[in-house]
Amino acid sequence: MTSSLLARPPNGWGQDSLTGYFDNFRGNQFATFNNKRPAVADLIRIDGLFVRFLHGATNPRPFVPMTFMLRAHAAYRAAAGAVLAGQLYEAQAMLRLCLEHGAYGFYIGADKVRWQRWMNRNDSAAAKQAVRDEFTHNRIRKHIKAAAATIGGQFERLYETLIDFGAHPNEQGFSINSAIRRDGEKVHFDTIYLQADGVPLDMGLKMTGQVGLWVPHVMQLIYVERFELQGIRADIEEIRSRF
Repeated sequence: MTSSLLARPPNGWGQDSLTGYFDNFRGNQFATFNNKRPAVADLIRIDGLFVRFLHGATNPRPFVPMTFMLRAHAAYRAAAGAVLAGQLYEAQAMLRLCLEHGAYGFYIGADKVRWQRWMNRNDSAAAKQAVRDEFTHNRIRKHIKAAAATIGGQFERLYETLIDFGAHPNEQGFSINSAIRRDGEKVHFDTIYLQADGVPLDMGLKMTGQVGLWVPHVMQLIYVERFELQGIRADIEEIRSRF
């Protein structure tokens, strides 16, 4: 892709409902970036923590959690993009993906047997059931909490909040992203795709920061030396003070 394509949309762009929506999506991202500078600055700094940890890492030990952190980072960026655009409801599912990739990576850690079991999930019906039995939310939650009670408690709280507000179809997520509009005797139930400025957007930005920060926070328990050498641990604590 060349810079000229980035500067000017191709012919036909924005002339249909989907690409027109994409334009509104991008326009909202610009507005949030401009109007919510401190919150967006924290999201950018959290992204930077991922980049500093992941970029240039050679032969990490253990190897497997690093791969989960890469996927968590990708999910974090997808969620941050959606939240800046105001697509708050759907962003909850992406944030859950980010959170769970961090949790799975920590749960597997250096356990080669657990990793092999996870990788062999689709080999047979028995293998699939073994993964279902091993990788339950309750097992993972207890594993994290046993290693670090505070981080485990944060995981539990973040997970439940995400479920409530859109990672599963639940009433709270529906209610926040819907509006009842009356037109005389007619009652319209409007579904909000892109939230404007307000409490829901502020909540979405904060939740994105909390989830994004949790992943390097738990991973520092595995990669202690790299986090220290990169100065990431100190930055995590500084950013956490605002959440």
